[in-house]
Amino acid sequence: MKERKHEAPPRYDAAFKEGAIRLVTEEGRPMREVAEELGVCSDTIRNWLKASGIQPKETERQNRIERRQRDLEAEIRSLRKQLAQKDEVIEILKKSVGILSKP
Repeated sequence: MKERKHEAPPRYDAAFKEGAIRLVTEEGRPMREVAEELGVCSDTIRNWLKASGIQPKETERQNRIERRQRDLEAEIRSLRKQLAQKDEVIEILKKSVGILSKP
């Protein structure tokens, strides 16, 4: 009896493939991260994307752009909050100077 050297690759149902594709396209997660999480090769995910008519490189690039935009928006919110706090401090200092300078 001959032993098999390689096991046949596992078969994934359509729902599993669609879920993996959604993680990459809709949630903007990197293919490599999704592949590790699902226990699949990143080339497999790339092939599923291609089979569904999605260009993996474009998806990855778009995900990076969207991720960068979210990061920049979060930084802007943080900076605006800091600026508002500093404006409050300046107003308090102006009032205190006005009170102290009155005879």
